[in-house]
Amino acid sequence: MVKVLRRWWRLARLAGCTALALGLAGTAGAVPAPAQARVTATLTRYHLVASWGANGNAELGDGTTTSRWQPGDVRTSNDLTQVAAGLVHALAVRSDGTVWAWGLNARGELGDGSTTGRGEPVQVAGLTGIAQVAAGAFFRLALRSDGTVRAWGANQNGQLGRKTVTGHEVTPARVAVLNHVTKIAAGNDFALALRSDGIVFAWGHGQSGQLGTGGTADSPVPVKIAGLARVTGIAAGSDASLATENNGISAITSVWAWGANQDGQLGDGTLAGHATPERVTGLPVYIAGLSAGDGFAAVLGTDGSVWDWGANGIGELGLAPHTPAVTRPVNAIAAGSGITQLAAGVSHMLALKSDGTVLSWGWNQSGQLGRDPAGQASAGPGPVTGLAGATQVSAGWQSSYAVHTVPYLLGS
Repeated sequence: MVKVLRRWWRLARLAGCTALALGLAGTAGAVPAPAQARVTATLTRYHLVASWGANGNAELGDGTTTSRWQPGDVRTSNDLTQVAAGLVHALAVRSDGTVWAWGLNARGELGDGSTTGRGEPVQVAGLTGIAQVAAGAFFRLALRSDGTVRAWGANQNGQLGRKTVTGHEVTPARVAVLNHVTKIAAGNDFALALRSDGIVFAWGHGQSGQLGTGGTADSPVPVKIAGLARVTGIAAGSDASLATENNGISAITSVWAWGANQDGQLGDGTLAGHATPERVTGLPVYIAGLSAGDGFAAVLGTDGSVWDWGANGIGELGLAPHTPAVTRPVNAIAAGSGITQLAAGVSHMLALKSDGTVLSWGWNQSGQLGRDPAGQASAGPGPVTGLAGATQVSAGWQSSYAVHTVPYLLGS
């Protein structure tokens, strides 16, 4: 930013000198000055990915393995549209529909045909026309603009949806059955997909009932979740699932949850899990978004309020840490906050505001909150330091990411 401003100042001074010379040339008795070169400049915007937090597996994408709590940019192109964080790796979509990945690659998470970790982004093989990406613990999903889904990485529970169970796959391949998909979500080792008709499909690990089939068996092929229709949004936590459903008459939205519940992450007032969707009560009737982490979940009201529930031992809910599990939704952030997106990591949360700033709260062991040195759980939400112009956020295990815009002056 400083270099950009300095360049702008030099151009402005040069333009001013040109104007002065032209003015003198017009005075009486002056010798006409030679023609001056025209100085023009165009303000454009770069779309970059900022990262901060743990970096032991090069998950920050800056070419090092040095952790840092202050945001710095991933070494990649300037036309990024979305970022998704896995456990210790991440991936981003470029405006041309290609996908780039970095970090740990022991199970083929980077999709480049190898199992070699990368400190800087590499292109995921064979992917074009990608509209959205999602990252599980050790596997990845990519939604194409034609409504089909690709997957790669770990597959020990069938989470790649290829009708097979294998150790891992190092390049993307199509998920079986699915067409007309509009949204995807990845949990620890299972996945969700929302179809254009409002139907949700799930596949992968099912031991905790997170597939919503009524049972606990794994499924290597997507299966339809019964009892849900007119779904508008989905979210996958470590071992639990969420969905928002429109009532079909107005914009009133209900939230449904299923899967593990040892930390109260289903929001039903108990610690008992269930393998079919059940409605979460006590929430606003107009929902703008939702997100789920490891044992906790949150929804965003259209009025900017944030409601969450589940584990809070290290401040995951934006409340004072070390309180018992919260089994019913609580209003953690009041209406009018300006928050437009929530992104849950394993034990921390990011919140994007309409002014391009980002809030964070929860565990901060590696500086993933981006607002003070590592080692402290937060007592509540606070701003990420030195980050502006953010348009989308994603949270991993102990690292955080944000797509942000940076103005840049192009001169000629």
